[in-house]
Amino acid sequence: MKDQQTDQPSLHENNRSSSEDLQSRGEGSPRQTTSYLKQWFEEVGFTIDPKRGQNFLVDLNLIDLAIRSVNLRPDDVVLEVGTGTAALTCRLSPLAGRVITVEIDRRLAQLAREQLVNCKNVTLLECDALESKHTLAKSLTDAVSESLAQSPSGRFMLVANLPFCVATPVLSNLLELDRTFDCAVVTVQRELAERMTSGPACHAYNALSVWVGSQCRSEIVRILPPNVFWPRPKVESAIVRLDVDDRLRSTIENRKRFHEFIRTVFCHRRKHLKGVLVSMAGGKKDDRAKRVVSEVFARLSFPDTMRAEEIEPQQFVVLERLYSDLLGAGVEYQS
Repeated sequence: MKDQQTDQPSLHENNRSSSEDLQSRGEGSPRQTTSYLKQWFEEVGFTIDPKRGQNFLVDLNLIDLAIRSVNLRPDDVVLEVGTGTAALTCRLSPLAGRVITVEIDRRLAQLAREQLVNCKNVTLLECDALESKHTLAKSLTDAVSESLAQSPSGRFMLVANLPFCVATPVLSNLLELDRTFDCAVVTVQRELAERMTSGPACHAYNALSVWVGSQCRSEIVRILPPNVFWPRPKVESAIVRLDVDDRLRSTIENRKRFHEFIRTVFCHRRKHLKGVLVSMAGGKKDDRAKRVVSEVFARLSFPDTMRAEEIEPQQFVVLERLYSDLLGAGVEYQS
C-alpha cells in the first residue's frame, strides 16, 4: 500500500510563511482548534481527504488526557501513526527519548515538518504504515528497532489518534511482532474500542477481542463525542489503553498461527464451533478431522453446541495449541 500522492511545492512554500507567523506568535505547534485549523488550511491551500480518515482532535484537554494516560519516561520510544498537523507529536517530543511518527499524506507531512523543526528527537516517515493488510511497512519497523537499540532500557509505546481505515491492521500487526509495544494509548472509533475491550457473549466480541485479550489488559479511558473532532465524524470515538501482559503473551505457542486460527474461526462466529473446526481440518468427509475435533472437545470438556463467541481469550490459546498439536506439524487452516 504505497502512497501515490505527488509532492505539491506550492503548499510547502505557502506553509513556510504560515509557520513563521505561528512561531512569531510564540507558539511551537498548532493549537488545533476548529477555527485555527480552518484558517491555517485555507492559508496553505490544504483540503481534507475524507478517504484517509482525516478527523483532527480539536479539544486540547483530550490530547493531554491521552498523553497523561500513557505515563511517558525520558528513555521511551514512541510510535505515532497519523501525524496530522503534529499537535500530538509536539507534545510527545519533550516527554520521550525518541518519537517515530508516520504520515501517508505528503501534504500533511509538509505541514507537520514545519512544526517539528525544533523537535530533534522526532523521526517523521512519509509513507503508509502498512506494506499490506497483514504486514507493517519495513521503514516503520526498522525505525522502531533502531530507536529501541539505542535506548535499551526504554519502553516501546504506541500513542496515536489512529486513522479509522488503518486502526485494526496497525494494532493487529504490532501485536504479532516479537517486540511489540509495552503500552498503547490510542483514539479509535467507539465500535472498535468496544471490540478491543469486550469479553465473551458480548455483541462486540470478535477475533480482534480475542487477539487483544490474549495478550493485553485493556480499558476504555474516555468516550469522545463527534464534536471534539474537525471535521466531525458520524460516530463516537474513544481513547483506549492497552497494556501488554508478557505472562499472557508467553502462553501463545505461535502468534502468527494463532492469529490466523482465530480470524478463520470468527468468520463463522455464530455457527457451532465443532463443525467449523472440522471444516478447517479437512471437512466432514475427512475421518481424521472429525476424530481430532472430537478429541479436542473431550479434553476441553466443551459441549457440542459451543460457539466461538462464548470462549474466553485464554481458552482460545489452549484450544488452538491442542488443535494444532493433534493435527500435526505444518497445519494450514481452511476457511
